[in-house]
Amino acid sequence: MTPPLSVHALPSRKNIASFSHTGREWNFLSACERHVAYLREQYKVSDLAARLVANRSTIEEAEEIFSPLLRTHLPDPSYLPDLLNAIDHLEDVIRNKRPLAVWGDYDVDGACASALIVKYCDALGHPVIPYIPNRFQEGYGPNIQGFQMLQDTHNVCDLIVVDCGSTSFEVMSMARERKMRVTIIDHHQVPGTHHPECTSFINPKRFDYTGPESLKTLCAGGLVFLYLVGVNRYFRKSGVFSFLGCGEPDLFSLLDLVALSTVCDMMPLRGINRVFVKQGLKVLGQRKNIGLMHLLDVSGIREEPNAIHLGYALGPRINAGGRVGNSTLGVQLISTKSTTKALEIAQELNVLNQERQHIERATEQLALMQALKQQQQHYLFLWGSTWHEGVLGIIAGHLKEIFGKPTFVLSEKNGTLKGSSRSVSGIDIGKLIHQACEEGVLMTGGGHPMAGGLTLRFDQIGPFCKFLDQNFKNCYPEKTLAPMKVDMSVTLAQINHPDFLDVLERIGPFGADYPSPIFMIKRVRVQHVTAFGHNHLRLKVYAEEHPSVLYSVMCFRITDKPAGPLLSALPKDPIDMLLTVQISRKWGRRYPNLVLEDFRCL
Repeated sequence: MTPPLSVHALPSRKNIASFSHTGREWNFLSACERHVAYLREQYKVSDLAARLVANRSTIEEAEEIFSPLLRTHLPDPSYLPDLLNAIDHLEDVIRNKRPLAVWGDYDVDGACASALIVKYCDALGHPVIPYIPNRFQEGYGPNIQGFQMLQDTHNVCDLIVVDCGSTSFEVMSMARERKMRVTIIDHHQVPGTHHPECTSFINPKRFDYTGPESLKTLCAGGLVFLYLVGVNRYFRKSGVFSFLGCGEPDLFSLLDLVALSTVCDMMPLRGINRVFVKQGLKVLGQRKNIGLMHLLDVSGIREEPNAIHLGYALGPRINAGGRVGNSTLGVQLISTKSTTKALEIAQELNVLNQERQHIERATEQLALMQALKQQQQHYLFLWGSTWHEGVLGIIAGHLKEIFGKPTFVLSEKNGTLKGSSRSVSGIDIGKLIHQACEEGVLMTGGGHPMAGGLTLRFDQIGPFCKFLDQNFKNCYPEKTLAPMKVDMSVTLAQINHPDFLDVLERIGPFGADYPSPIFMIKRVRVQHVTAFGHNHLRLKVYAEEHPSVLYSVMCFRITDKPAGPLLSALPKDPIDMLLTVQISRKWGRRYPNLVLEDFRCL
């Protein structure tokens, strides 16, 4: 019989100071009991649900967790700076049937934001030309050669630039000279008190923005969606739909793209972002976007999609086009109405993703060797002359997770170093890169709090590293490996209980800034180990008090770490484990997937 959750799922008050295989302390979270009681009463939820929510959010945020409805949480689009100018621009284009192009970044957020514009205008009967620059030949952001091509070849004088453009001062000035009208919708840092000259500039991070802080947490996909909500309202009042003889586009049906961009761009899953992802996953589950439907199929996902699928299955495949293939494949896939074309692109992206994985593994081993020599620093600065530019961001993310510190990974290109960075909670890497550019220790760069891109000359390596040393010395804690924040101690039987899974589904999805609950399981014995995939293990474990009941535990990216051989050798003594739970749904049934986050030999 499974023990009642309300009694045995209470958190331990004692922190475990002895180090685990990751080298981190285990610190148990301690929620305010008044907050727990309030949540339990206000939302009629279990003690377990109230405690987990209190561990990772404020009382004010609970409404978005327990009741994530778009109609009650969607911000007013009128807070977007320059919104009316952007709407006027689009209305003029639509009414006068002027050629329109959307220029996006080559990542998932750029592809999704571009596709939102394409699909919205397509619903109005107005075609849009999507343009995603080649990462290696053109680089990040707008360039005048691409603008000239669109103008000369397609007679385009009107563009919407998404997920980039906030630092494109020179390009926007040249576009203005060519009589091109440009609306920029971006979420990256805006340097100083000026922004590029364009028809409209929607970015909540511009210096004169006075709206809610929550809009600063939106990715480009979220901002474009909010912009389209404003467009819909205005077009309805001004009679544009009647003029065109068409119905009002269904924006709710586009939330799958917003959810995908939000998760893949690592936006904090709080506020409206939570609502976007929660509702977007429902839309994705309907498989109405034929491009995403085929991408789910080639990814082997037959179950109801979840946030893990967005970040680890769909996102990498869409990104693969920009990393090692054709940058436009992603936006073509998610905006096409052709089933045949969607299947062909999905299959091509799947093959490119496999190629990307091969390149990534080889490069990551080289970067890891450098990282091991920099463990005493507050950050990692890694580079190689032959490293593939398309996988640097992924590797930076992996090594950031392993070492728990901001990571810069770069490769040599045309006599300079160019690459990506990933940060840890509490350090705004985009702001830091902009500051470095202003101080002259970087050539170019930009980003947002958790990720960024940068370019520097070889003679700037020393000054840039000195700049990082000075900044991290003041803002970085002495312990670079942050403690594991453990929610509570439970048993293997409890963690597999249907009521337990109900709670996790109710308070999810989990992701950036709203992490999956971590549970401690005491005195577990490993009976059998099987290797699968690349560097993964599957354990068969049992609790000492119930040796006849086996549970499966997955360990990702572990065989190349010291813990891999230790687990493979079947520890003779029991171990304490830290687990997270991923829930899968197939054929009407629900399956808990237990994932090992850390363990400690007893």
